[in-house]
Amino acid sequence: MSLGRVRAEGANGMQWLIRFLNGRGGPLIAATCLVAAACGSSNTAPSSQASNGSALVVNMAVGPATLDPAEECGTTDFTITNGVYSQLTQYGSKPGPDGTTQADPAHIVPYLAKSWNISSDGLVYTFHLRPGLKFPNGDPVDSQAVKFSLERSVTMNGCGGYFIYDGIYTPPLIKSIATPDPNTVVITLSRPDPNVLQDWAQPAASIVDPAVVNAHGGVVPNQVNQWMAGHVAGYGPFLLQSYEPNKRAVLVANPNFFEKSGAQKVVINFINSDPTLLLEAKSGAADVTLGLAKQSAHSLASNPNLRVIADPSPETEWLGLANNMPPFNNQKLREALSYAVPYQQILSNIAFGYGKLFFGPFPPSFPGYNAQIEKPRPYDLAKARQLLQASGVHTPIGATLVIQEGNPIDEQVATAVQGVWSQLGVNLTVQQLSPTDYINALEGHKVQAFIRLDGPGVIDPGYYLGYDMKCGISFNLTATCIPQADQLLDQARQTTDPATRQQLWDQIERLWIADTPKIPVYGDEYITVLNKRVRSYFYSDEINYRTWSK
Repeated sequence: MSLGRVRAEGANGMQWLIRFLNGRGGPLIAATCLVAAACGSSNTAPSSQASNGSALVVNMAVGPATLDPAEECGTTDFTITNGVYSQLTQYGSKPGPDGTTQADPAHIVPYLAKSWNISSDGLVYTFHLRPGLKFPNGDPVDSQAVKFSLERSVTMNGCGGYFIYDGIYTPPLIKSIATPDPNTVVITLSRPDPNVLQDWAQPAASIVDPAVVNAHGGVVPNQVNQWMAGHVAGYGPFLLQSYEPNKRAVLVANPNFFEKSGAQKVVINFINSDPTLLLEAKSGAADVTLGLAKQSAHSLASNPNLRVIADPSPETEWLGLANNMPPFNNQKLREALSYAVPYQQILSNIAFGYGKLFFGPFPPSFPGYNAQIEKPRPYDLAKARQLLQASGVHTPIGATLVIQEGNPIDEQVATAVQGVWSQLGVNLTVQQLSPTDYINALEGHKVQAFIRLDGPGVIDPGYYLGYDMKCGISFNLTATCIPQADQLLDQARQTTDPATRQQLWDQIERLWIADTPKIPVYGDEYITVLNKRVRSYFYSDEINYRTWSK
């Protein structure tokens, strides 16, 4: 899932951008590694030797580019963080598929902070920390550590800073952080922002040990801490016993954490071969498998020893259209083409049913989603032809559709759309680009159309639209510009009343749908394969092993 903002300047901008555009849970874009410590060789060898015994074995397709929560951008980075760090707040939970549980972004609950108070004007948040907590070296997990950690992320100006600020920089969202005593943190905002409790539940807001960080490079404005990229300096449910970048990580339960973890040991294998992931899931070598291709996961659905869990995710398979570039700068043409996508066929035959159809800016997992407004748009070629005629565009016309090479789902979706649109006289040339070229093309706004599995880092409409819809934002990759919607967005982001916020989201949804700036092909579902040994599994987009057990 994309974060939403990239450093405007600095030597690390491209590395930051690669992880930003990689998204959270989407296909890996591995053109460049942020730091040398995170660029180990790939691992495709079976890991069954680690499956014996009481350890919970987790196989996943992609390893993190960094272990530093201040620099992490998406799910591929968060694969270890929530196990070895903790934050002031956390997502609540709700029932998930087949006896599992899943994160509930609509309800934020205490974590390191046992409680908090919010001033009547929505500007002052007072957190009351759990007393007596200590980092592994004995340092206190206190208000000074919280202040240091949040300010560190902002000062480094990586992905973490964007999460902490909720993408609000003018003026900076956080006005001050005070520490009146070791167990109290007072954060004063420059403007009301009802989403900050979710922002501060993100891995970016992980509490680090100031003494450890300062002993290993400290905090330098706009620079990466090389040591933190491959080491841990936090307080969490697990301790990092060993770490081989892009190969394996071993976590052991932290006996001094204030809650008991579900497993005493977690072995995480990073395996970038889908056939190997599939083989290990089938053989029982893995307890939990993450990142398996949808077709492979579908093939396991009838296996009596496995459970294939599909959780609604904030990701969407998008067909992006350049609103500022011919021919897609014509609204009627965009609307016409939105009726010429075989949505159900793509969902059934390409995504193997792991998704949900909708049409609007927010996928169904979003708190602001309104099912009555964002109803799926039908596949209707007759209506598409009618709208195409009303557009005034003379056919045949040609356009280039860009996809990232090596992504079979995007390739199949592109082929399906290409075939249907040709019947309307819209002839697509599908161009596959290398990861680096794909990034450069999207970031440089050099493409007419593209396909991408994408979504926000924070599951909140304001956070998402703050970079994906607002006029003039460079990471609004389709150059969407709906001025009236922008005005409503600014109101919604400062409105604390839930009912009023929903009314504003509803108005934005209607404006967005009428404009059709891009086409949601389907809302994605995140697939996890569980061995029948697994008793407890909690799905969160920011992977969290804390309660997993077998």
